[in-house]
Amino acid sequence: MFHPSIFIEHGRQLGLDLYTGVPCSFLKPFINYVIDDESVFYVPLTNEGEAIAYACGAYLAGKRPVVMFQNSGLGNAVNPLVSLAYPLRIPLLIVCTWRAQPGISDEPQHELMGPITLNMFSLMEVENEIMPEDPKAIRLLLDRAVMKSQESSLPYALIMPKDIVESYALISKTLPARSPDGQLEEREFGSALMQRGDVIRLICDMLGEDVIIVGTTGFTNRELFAYRDSPNHLYIVGAMGGASSVGLGLASHLPDTRKVIVLDGDGAALMRMEAMASIGHFRPSNLIHVVLDNQVHESTGGQGTLSNTIAFDRVAQACGYKRSQSVFSPLALEQALCVATSENGPTFIHVRIMPGVPSSLPRPTLKPHEVKARFMSFLGTS
Repeated sequence: MFHPSIFIEHGRQLGLDLYTGVPCSFLKPFINYVIDDESVFYVPLTNEGEAIAYACGAYLAGKRPVVMFQNSGLGNAVNPLVSLAYPLRIPLLIVCTWRAQPGISDEPQHELMGPITLNMFSLMEVENEIMPEDPKAIRLLLDRAVMKSQESSLPYALIMPKDIVESYALISKTLPARSPDGQLEEREFGSALMQRGDVIRLICDMLGEDVIIVGTTGFTNRELFAYRDSPNHLYIVGAMGGASSVGLGLASHLPDTRKVIVLDGDGAALMRMEAMASIGHFRPSNLIHVVLDNQVHESTGGQGTLSNTIAFDRVAQACGYKRSQSVFSPLALEQALCVATSENGPTFIHVRIMPGVPSSLPRPTLKPHEVKARFMSFLGTS
């Protein structure tokens, strides 16, 4: 066995300064030690996929994250690993516990995942190694994993068997609960007056090229690119629903003066609503979350979403956003953006829009990893 300090302290020497993920009983010593260690950040999140997306955003902001979760949650992480971290070329370090390791009895829900864990990582082109018990071997493994991940610009997974880490009792006290106290602005009633492109043009023209814009996958990115391709834009081409978690990772680790706007869609927001809970909990003051709601999955043919029965602004308030509002007119949107950019957030703006897409809409011509490199150069974090 090795003490968790061996891993954490050597990782810190290698630049690993942020830990996030979802608890597992195997990970208890790691998580407890990280919570107590004031030299690194620990960010608990709601599921494994959200943790991957958050870590991608944090990496873009200059952090060097480690994502920790149980192998039973690997399924939740598959989409952001293959359609976000892979195309953007984000070198995350993953610590994944090995429940139901072949030859070791475990609970029935782990029976299948245990034997296929290593193969799943390999199929996703995530190089992986099994963690040893010897402290010296752990240091060498970390050296190798960090070097290979940086060389490939891809995630690298360390598979943690049962009972190889010494126990560590948590010293830090749990923070007191905070009840949601966000301000719900007066809702604007009426029929939508704008289409997606109108909103994108208004935001780009009003806020210029200093504000960071994270666009969700599909037509939102394509219209953003078509109107004004710029180094301050990050196009999330995959991982539907993950843009808000990437935005949270960015906003949380950039200076408060760097405003981050996430352009989301109603389908994407509904797909990963856990992100709203995390944004409301951690409350980055520089985050503006805009949901463009046309009540359809327009990129896939116009199938209806469930948004016609969802009060997004009230959901955001209940989650803990500092300010939330629902608008449909250009004037109301301008006023909401003025407040959001001049005051602390996080701010949620639900914009009811009409369906409709311009003909011959181009796709981004830059490859995702090229967008990432340009974006990090813009931020000064490359």
